[in-house]
This record gives sequence, C-alpha cells and structure tokens, in this order.
Amino acid sequence: MIFRLKKFIAVLCAALSAFALCACAAAGYAEYSSVAFSSDIIFTARIVGGRPKYAFDKMTKLIADIDAQASLTKDSDLAEFNRADVGERVEVGEHCYALFELAMRYYELTSGAFNPALAPLGELWHVSADSIPDTGLGDGLVLPSRSDVDAALENCDPNAVVAEKNDADGKYYLVKTSPVRLDFGGIAKGYAVDLCVRILDEYGVNSALLDISGNAYFYGGYVSNAQSDAWRVGVVSPRPRVQSGERKYVCAVSVDGGNSAVTSGDYMRYYVKDGVYIPHIIGRDGVPIGVTFDGESWVNSGEPVISATVIGQSSAVCDALSTAVCALGMERGLELLKKLGYKGLIFTEKRYTIIGSELYRPDRYDGHLAYERYEP
Repeated sequence: MIFRLKKFIAVLCAALSAFALCACAAAGYAEYSSVAFSSDIIFTARIVGGRPKYAFDKMTKLIADIDAQASLTKDSDLAEFNRADVGERVEVGEHCYALFELAMRYYELTSGAFNPALAPLGELWHVSADSIPDTGLGDGLVLPSRSDVDAALENCDPNAVVAEKNDADGKYYLVKTSPVRLDFGGIAKGYAVDLCVRILDEYGVNSALLDISGNAYFYGGYVSNAQSDAWRVGVVSPRPRVQSGERKYVCAVSVDGGNSAVTSGDYMRYYVKDGVYIPHIIGRDGVPIGVTFDGESWVNSGEPVISATVIGQSSAVCDALSTAVCALGMERGLELLKKLGYKGLIFTEKRYTIIGSELYRPDRYDGHLAYERYEP
C-alpha cells in the first residue's frame, strides 16, 4: 500500500486517528476544510475567536493564488518556466518568485540537502507525485543506471536560475542558464501556512490549528476548559506495527503556540522494486535515501533517517529542514537543526534523538522504546 500523504502529524486531544490531525470540537473550535493545491491536498483550519469564516475564506483564496503560480500544473507560472528554453525570460507571480528565493536560501544553508531543482531525478526514479506506481510495487519499472543518475544531476543545480525583479513596474522574472526544472513541493505548503498566519492576525483570532496536508501551525494556546495551554502533538511511528499494519504514536511532544511542526519520512511515498525500497526523498548524490549502488545493482544499505519532525516558528523552514535532515542523515541532520535553532525528533531504523529536551512528554506513548536513544 502506498501512503500519498506527504507529511503529517496529529494533535492529541480527546481522540486520536492514525492518519488525521484533529482537535476537540468541544473546546469551541469552528472547523473548516477545503481542497487545496490542485485538488491533491486538504487544507483544514480549526479556529476560536475573531471572525473565523472570513479568515478561512481569505486563507483559501491565498492558497489558490499560490497554487496558480507555483504548482506543477500545466497552466502555472512555474510550469511555464519549466517548459521555457534556456535563456528565455519568464514572468512569474510574486509567490513563485518568493518561493524561489526562499528555496535558494535553504539550499545554501543545508549545503544542497534541500534542493528545489530535483524534478528530473524524481521522474527518473519514478517517485514524483505523478509518476510513482499506485500499487507500491515497481512492476514494469526500470531503475536508472548510475550513469543515468549522474547525467540527470548535471541539470539539477538551482544556481542555474537567475531571479530578476523590475522595480519600475513591480514585475518578477526567472531565467534559466541551463535546462533546469524547479519543484517547490518541499516548501510551498509551509510558505502558504506562514502567510495564512498573518490572516489570523488580521481577523483577531485567539487560537487556531492550521493544517495543509500535515504542515501544522499552532496559533495561540490550545483552548480547553476556558484555559489556554500548550498544544500536545503526537508523532506517528515511521513503521507500521507487524501485528496490525497500522502506524501508532511513537511519543507525544508539547508545542507552544506560535510554532509549526512538520514531518518528512521515507514511508510517505515509496515503492519496492526487486526487493529494493525506493523512497521519494532524494539525496545530494541523486539517489533516494537508503539506496546505494554496489557496482552491479541498486541495494538498500546504511542507516538512513526514516522520519524527521522539525518544530519552529516558520512552517516553510520546518518544511525545508525536515526534508534536508532526511537527506543528511542522523548526525549531520542533528547538527543542522542545532545550528539553526530548530527543535525536533529524528528516527532511523535503530535510533532516535530529540533536539530540545523540553519537548518530550512520554505519557502512555512508548513506541520510541523500540529505538536506541542517540545522544551526540
């Protein structure tokens, strides 16, 4: 079975669902939801105070505007840029331009572990959203050769894109100097969440939980019994339990209002080909994490990160960093989060680590005990 939800966490309130992000209706939250980002993603908002319906409608329109500019659908600004010839000057909208600049910032800060120009490799490995097999099995697929990967990598340098802003007319442009193609799927949802938070400010909201396909933002305190408390967040196990095939909660963490939490993992989009597990997250070498070439064929080896939850004030940053940590591995991913001042949890098949000791609240969720605690 394939799990197409790319990122998800769950809020622990009255009841928990294995693949949902939920809050207590009894606490007085008005709940709204709509399809977003080219009918592939659900946007949910649970809001207390202010003018919630007006806020939700404005947030929905904002997300639609971002989608029209930065999705990979054929009519978007980004799709037009990807189709453009080398040297062609393509006018793009403000959101598309801002996403490129933001993605480049985190491309540099992560030393390329977060790369917005990996679209050709996603297609080559059949792990892009529109090319991955629905069955989860790679029957009929042919894995690329090492030379195919190396050739594709030559056109995956986002530095080959020049961003231009015309101050005279306020227009934005992107120009490619080599046949590079961009994909903002690793940061667009977080970017949208961050802009939605401004709308909550505008409409006088007291407390809210925003969720765009697992990019969660906790606004204000969680309202319960007329009190405002920290939010309790359940982190889903990266591996299903053998007995039931369901993912349970590994642990719970406490998140203060004004923070976002985003999880990336190798289980969110993948398939198996000839016994090799092929996840959608691609490393700086152009190969899916946990996959190596042994001189004759592709095999699984090493100790890749299978789940990374990142917590911090910006959802866009958490979005980018959760992917980067998976690409970097446990030790270097941990160093990156500490360097940038972001908190979170990282899991491999054998170990886990927590960045920010005050986060962890074990309660009755003891799934982490299946892993060895890693202390740097």
